[in-house]
Amino acid sequence: MNLVADFALRRGSFELAVDLEVDASGTVAIVGPNGAGKSSLLAAIAGLLRIDRGSLRLGDRTLDGGPGGTFVPPEQRGVGMVFQDHLLFPHLRVVDNVAFGLRARGVARRQARDEARRWLDRVGLAEHEGRLPAQLSGGQAQRVALARALAARPSVLLLDEPLSSIDARTKVELRGELRRHLDAFAGPRLVVTHDAVDAFALAQRIVVLEEGRVVQQGSVAEICGRPRSRYVGDLVGTNVFRGVASNGVLRLANGGSLVVPAEPAGEVFATVHPRAVALYRVRPDGTPRNVFAVRIVAIVPAGDRMRVQVDGDVPLVAEVTPQAVADLALAAGGEAWVALKATEIALDPA
Repeated sequence: MNLVADFALRRGSFELAVDLEVDASGTVAIVGPNGAGKSSLLAAIAGLLRIDRGSLRLGDRTLDGGPGGTFVPPEQRGVGMVFQDHLLFPHLRVVDNVAFGLRARGVARRQARDEARRWLDRVGLAEHEGRLPAQLSGGQAQRVALARALAARPSVLLLDEPLSSIDARTKVELRGELRRHLDAFAGPRLVVTHDAVDAFALAQRIVVLEEGRVVQQGSVAEICGRPRSRYVGDLVGTNVFRGVASNGVLRLANGGSLVVPAEPAGEVFATVHPRAVALYRVRPDGTPRNVFAVRIVAIVPAGDRMRVQVDGDVPLVAEVTPQAVADLALAAGGEAWVALKATEIALDPA
């Protein structure tokens, strides 16, 4: 069954307005900057926030029809949720934390505990059933929270930043386990994350929220290949600009400009891979159509390369080798020259 979210809600001066459909064919990752409305979206689906207009449906059931309409309370929605901070009951032992959802639905204690133990075995924590949450590591607590959500046999699974509080070593292992459980889940599942690696590793489809609106959605390949905002470009490591192209010149909102391919014209997105951006200590000779002076803002490692952020009329990120940084004596606060071929700039209608 599909989850159809076509609604708006307000929280103070912020409005979240989405039109989104999620089926059971794969995991959807919701990404976006802080304050974009990601957690509010999950809270509305879970029934923790009321919508102000529109509707929220699961299959042929209306979960929330807006003011004056149908409203299904959280405990009756069939939605399982894993919170960022686990939110395990501190006074209940692990097995009873996992059994809680079943017990709340009227399942007998023994049956609920038996089902809880099966789920603890699936997440590799069978031997910890008698412990209290305070006796668990962060990774173990997150596994218990996942088992608790799944043991209740939900129709929809929601995860809010499930790996954000996990140490780096545990995260790699837990990410793989989480992917297996998500792939095995039979209903719609949404994962909110700020981490591009988590989003790309866990999900088959990416939805980008910015300022309460869906600005882009698609497969991982589509998102990476054609970013539609500066945030998405930063997320996938690509330079993204929006401007007006005419006669082979792209004019940016900040007054900067780039020589670009002649087509298409009008409002466009321009994407430039960081490895296409060449850096020099002095103004270069040659054929590049875009050459300009810049100030170096930051230099950070990126695997076996270095990402050099520069500022000027056209802010860019270049990706070069550590040897190039040393040879050019590049340093934050210093000056350099950028060269960029027009043929390395990809344009797409906005």
